[in-house]
Amino acid sequence: MEDAIKVLSERAHKLRSSLVSEEATKNALIMPFIQALGYDVFNPTEVVPEFVADVAGKKGERVDYAIMKDGKPIIIIECKACGTPLDTEKCEQLHRYFLTLDSSIGVLTDGIRYLFYSRSDDGKKMDIRPFMEFNLECVDKTLVPELRKLCKGKFDLKTTLETVSELRFNRHIKVLLERNINEPDDDFLRYFIRKAELAATQRTLEQFKGYVKRAFSEFLNEQVNTRLKTALESVQKKEEPVQALQQAAEDADSNDKNDIVTENEWHAFYLVKAILTGTVDPSRVFLRNTAGIGRSMVVLDDSRRKPLVRLILDRPGKWSIGLIGENRENISQDIGSVDEIFSHAGAIRATAMTYIKTKE
Repeated sequence: MEDAIKVLSERAHKLRSSLVSEEATKNALIMPFIQALGYDVFNPTEVVPEFVADVAGKKGERVDYAIMKDGKPIIIIECKACGTPLDTEKCEQLHRYFLTLDSSIGVLTDGIRYLFYSRSDDGKKMDIRPFMEFNLECVDKTLVPELRKLCKGKFDLKTTLETVSELRFNRHIKVLLERNINEPDDDFLRYFIRKAELAATQRTLEQFKGYVKRAFSEFLNEQVNTRLKTALESVQKKEEPVQALQQAAEDADSNDKNDIVTENEWHAFYLVKAILTGTVDPSRVFLRNTAGIGRSMVVLDDSRRKPLVRLILDRPGKWSIGLIGENRENISQDIGSVDEIFSHAGAIRATAMTYIKTKE
């Protein structure tokens, strides 16, 4: 399933702008997603399109797809055109179907985002909040094992309900943390004030709001930097010494000026290698000096025809990088430090993927 999701994610990135109708979205993304879960979309005993879901007093209601087991719908899927907001109105439509059909899981999707709903605690209505959101444009690998539990042959109602309960709680906690990290509410602040053995006066609450926001921001940055440092060290251990890399670059192109490569350039180079770990083999990533001290280019396969990112680090206080656009144009981005390259990781990975796909 993981390979199928990866392929589908790449397709979603490529086709999103072309999917202007619901039918096109179904054919290009939603049906392949159902297939990725192991269900045969061409077998009407497994997947029923336009499944009748008549509501009391309203006939002709149909849900886009119903995934069947033992003749009963276990998962119903309501589809919208790619890019359509999955707002309250669309959710209410799925809610009506959910009340009518004896299904366990309801899915609302625009082909990119898949919102998974289950029954609320009363066992009758659909929960107003999704217990899981799976996004093809930004695949959360931690959710893939949970998605696998909905696959053909693995779907079990008891296990699913246990999973739903855990995921619902986890999602709720993450939403609360995200909201309170950005703008802590009083209850959140009182917890830390109580731990500090202070009185939760209005003045203290206002004071701690700034403390908590800064502390969380610093904590998250430290976590990211620690992981990045670990990744860089792991890559460096597998690579040749710096002198050997410089020599290889000189041998590859005698016209390159590789006499001096600054520490900042090497830092940037290893950062890019860490970013690309899992996308391409790190041994395929090279640093090429292109215009003297402080100016170089990270390339794939030691080829200047496959630039990944240009480094312009020769002017103190005026550093920048050049990302590679879809038509190989240079997209300049100012950076205040080498570590800011990490914020452009998605664009760098996307550039690497274009060379891989071209080769394939």
